[in-house]
Amino acid sequence: MKEFDYTQIKHYKLYGFVKKVFGPIFKKVYKMEFKGLENVPKDKSNYIVAINHTSAMDPVFVAMPKCVPSLHFMAKVELFKNPVVGWFITHMYGFPVKRGKGDTSAIDYGVKIVEEGHVMAICPEGKRIKDKDGVPQRAKSGVAIIAKATGADVLPVAIYCDGKIKPGKKVVVSYGKLIKNSDMGLDKENVGAHDIKDAAKMVMANIFALWEAEKNNG
Repeated sequence: MKEFDYTQIKHYKLYGFVKKVFGPIFKKVYKMEFKGLENVPKDKSNYIVAINHTSAMDPVFVAMPKCVPSLHFMAKVELFKNPVVGWFITHMYGFPVKRGKGDTSAIDYGVKIVEEGHVMAICPEGKRIKDKDGVPQRAKSGVAIIAKATGADVLPVAIYCDGKIKPGKKVVVSYGKLIKNSDMGLDKENVGAHDIKDAAKMVMANIFALWEAEKNNG
């Protein structure tokens, strides 16, 4: 597997091409509906997008609307072992993370993304929820750690589908209101591990509220 270059944030033309050409196709194939797009920041780009982990398509679904900027996202390192798949994910702004192994390289790269004025997408749960009726689960600390290190705000996004996501099923993407860094309590001088966990819980609670609202609406 080719080593990922964590030293610099690169620009790739493939992302824009795929979004423009294949976006409309995906919208039809998955019967996509987008809600709360007015909550997507229009005057800033250095924030974090937090998404419940429903499938490998999560960053693609969330990035489809024109008003959503390019999303740099974490992907499990196993996907990069295939050189073709790894190349494609990299050129779609994905970067590898070793799950459950305290991968500081991925966290540091996430901080770099935000500090350089880009938008990072992260699934706080850390892994895809394959059962449990798709109900969003407990968040890991990564989203709060990066928000603390950068002072970034967090945009909660919920993906909802009645059952397993697959072609032909309706997929709803709901964008919530931006959670300010100060509202998460991450702007204090002394932020401890408990504060980080509470901030991550707050982000996930916002995602769950969006998800549940759509479930009840359906």
